[in-house]
Amino acid sequence: AAAGLAPRRRRTPLLRGLPTTRTIEENAPAGVSIYTFNVTGSPLSSGVVAIHPTIVNSNPLTEAFAIVPAGDLVYRVVTTGNPILDYETMPKCFDLQIFVEDTAGRTDLKTLTVQVADKNERPVFWGNMATQSKIMAAPEKSSTQKDDIRCRI
Repeated sequence: AAAGLAPRRRRTPLLRGLPTTRTIEENAPAGVSIYTFNVTGSPLSSGVVAIHPTIVNSNPLTEAFAIVPAGDLVYRVVTTGNPILDYETMPKCFDLQIFVEDTAGRTDLKTLTVQVADKNERPVFWGNMATQSKIMAAPEKSSTQKDDIRCRI
């Protein structure tokens, strides 16, 4: 250490397993687990969490994720279903800032990046398209076309 300065102690992070990136498929219902992480205790805190891990900010802002306890100092980030994640109409990536504080007043803030993956969905028809019968027209063969023209549905 420099003259007159106390040596710097390395700060032990409280949030273990973060930062990281995980992917979830679109349209996941509420309660789907995205990631599990641990909170480590410091000698001063006796392993007690004063403020349980909380999503304090998300970019972009959303309520689509929550943190739930999964055991002793173990937590899961899950989907809330509000809103349902939709690849076609929503952002494809969310940065969730997770905050925790122990009883000794130590804090930690880390980021979990959640990527939304596209799911191959069946087409959905609304209104007239949903109730009409399906009609397919195949052009007749002209004299210049080969005999092996086929129409596949």
